Amino acid sequence: MKRPLYYLLCAIACTSMVGATMPMAAIAEAIQPQATAEQRAQADATNSDTGKAEDGTNANAKADTAEDGTATSTGTSAVNTESANGPAATPGTAAATGTATTAPAPSLRAQTNGTPAAISTTSPTGYAHTATATQNGVTFTVSWNDAPAGTATTFHVTQANGSSQAKARMDVPTYWDGGGQESACDPSRPAWASYYSLGTTGHDFTFEFTASGTYRIHFYFMDNDRNDPQNDKGIYYLRTTAEVTVNDAARPSVTQIVNNAVARCRQQTDGSEYGMALWLHDWTLDQLEYNHSLNWCSAESGLTRHQGTCESYQRIYLS
Repeated sequence: MKRPLYYLLCAIACTSMVGATMPMAAIAEAIQPQATAEQRAQADATNSDTGKAEDGTNANAKADTAEDGTATSTGTSAVNTESANGPAATPGTAAATGTATTAPAPSLRAQTNGTPAAISTTSPTGYAHTATATQNGVTFTVSWNDAPAGTATTFHVTQANGSSQAKARMDVPTYWDGGGQESACDPSRPAWASYYSLGTTGHDFTFEFTASGTYRIHFYFMDNDRNDPQNDKGIYYLRTTAEVTVNDAARPSVTQIVNNAVARCRQQTDGSEYGMALWLHDWTLDQLEYNHSLNWCSAESGLTRHQGTCESYQRIYLS
């Protein structure tokens, strides 16, 4: 029993002697796994690549510089090299060409929304008629072709050199035939006060001419954005006018229709004021149905479109 105890004490004493003569760093290195040594070799290689990047030869730095490019308001591609740490670099220098000595910080300007691009279109071609108006360098154009009476005529509205905020509306058409002049529709209806965005392709408005005579339509244009002064063209009230003359024997004017009715009235009554007034009253009621949309309000609409409001009945009777 004494001998095993003696051997154990000897082993402890030997271990203590070795620990005293061998540094702790050496002990740790001796017991370090092989995988750790391989990781250290990889770290050394990474440090070497980082040093190369600091010399301006790292491809990632070029990629970051290329991502800093933005398009200008005219649609031309340009590189924005201004960063948060300094002014824009001069074209042709190392910073402008993407070989900066350090990877550029993300550009603050590149992250903002640029001013909407100005719209520049040429005047529409292929139309028989055009009407234009110009203000502050912006041209507003209405174009249309002749169409048979009773079919919709399209008015193509465009703009040149305006902004993306540009819009237009078509006002109520007015009609006259040598007699009285009137609005064909009720101007208080929302349809005639609504503005539509023109964008880059313009907007189409339509109207159907149903009687011989002259129609005049005003088109209104605005291009302003008070919340964005750089995009505000300062146009709040620009007008151009389309005038269309209809001469179709199959679609007589309001005056012709009324004159024909009066001639029949004289033939079919005794000529008394009461008799003629009653005949014309009944004839008027037969010409149209009440327009529940409240849009049509004229003698033109009542006699040629056969619909109208109370104002239509009154205008027809007074004609």
